[in-house]
Amino acid sequence: MRLLICWGIVFGLLAVMQSCIEAYDPNVALNANLVVVSGIVTDLDEQQTISLSRSLSSADSANVSMPIQGATVTIVVNGTTPISLLETQPGTYSFPAGFRGKLSNSYQLRFQTLEGKTYESSVETMVSVPPILKTYDQFNPEGPKKTANGLPIPANDVYVDFQDPVNERNFYLWRWRLYEQQAWCATCQQGRYVVSDIGPIGAGPLNVIGCVRDTTLSTFNLFDYPCRGLCWDIFYNTTIDISSDVYTNGQTQIGHKVASIPIYQRDPALIVVELLSLSPNAYRYYKLFADQTQNTGTLADSPPAPLAGNVHNLANPTENVVGYFSAASVAVNRHKINRQDVASGMFQGLFFAINGRVPRTEADLPGSNNPFGTSSSSSLCIPSQSRTDQLPPGWND
Repeated sequence: MRLLICWGIVFGLLAVMQSCIEAYDPNVALNANLVVVSGIVTDLDEQQTISLSRSLSSADSANVSMPIQGATVTIVVNGTTPISLLETQPGTYSFPAGFRGKLSNSYQLRFQTLEGKTYESSVETMVSVPPILKTYDQFNPEGPKKTANGLPIPANDVYVDFQDPVNERNFYLWRWRLYEQQAWCATCQQGRYVVSDIGPIGAGPLNVIGCVRDTTLSTFNLFDYPCRGLCWDIFYNTTIDISSDVYTNGQTQIGHKVASIPIYQRDPALIVVELLSLSPNAYRYYKLFADQTQNTGTLADSPPAPLAGNVHNLANPTENVVGYFSAASVAVNRHKINRQDVASGMFQGLFFAINGRVPRTEADLPGSNNPFGTSSSSSLCIPSQSRTDQLPPGWND
């Protein structure tokens, strides 16, 4: 149960990503109602967000994450300038359009829940980060993941080079996202994929997009639909990768491994690698969190449990608030993985890797009739956090 709680929280922290680190008491890991904060103010040219949720658990039920909705969320810049955030998705609070963090500025998170509880983080200052000099990949015939038969899945190991600054103490957090071309965009269970218009062709709004139930089909029937245009699935790192220059201050770092990408298809992919600068306190938190969630498994290891971060309940300082609010400058590098070492026909494709089966189309059910009008033989690529129909920047470089 404690492990489920920890992994549920770590995925939230990675999703968006104090003076001392206070270890969370394992005895309160069960029957818990924990506030979880996730957010990093960066200088990237993208929408900035803060995520607030509650991790609910009990001894006889699984861990559940519930968004904290309706909170009043503010970021205070340099101790004087408040910036109000707007809730754009349940539990997700967005900065004003165009907001970007700046080097040497300090940031502090404050929020109040609908119940009237007020929380505040410590002050985080954005420090500079060195550029990524080079990103490259190497074919690895025996990657870390295995097939259902226990055979190793080949992978592309991804490495970076960078120059650590001289005469500075630097703390780093690595993260990445991967764009893989997806050929199949929808799956309908006991239904068919339909797109219909109201009004003249091309003039009316789309009022039905997606799966419409068909009672003539079995409840276990699945139909899959190919993408109507280009589409990419987006994958993110699921581990905390941190480092410091305590033994390498001022040295050029060659071949720092940031990812091992399983090869499920011969199509090329694009990986976007990001290097974030952390404060010493943020680094200590992430390191302790990584030690508890990623390095457990022996009898000598203490049971994993949520860790209190740098956010505190002003009226009740003893409340354990999980997560860490921080600020970080970010260096970005994009690298196309061409997969020239992958033999044609060697793999069953991305769809099979995700679903564990081959696609099944309506044509696989002879004699079936569609009672819902015109059925789309292909499906739209609906943009989301894990999918895009826009050409990823760097794809054609």
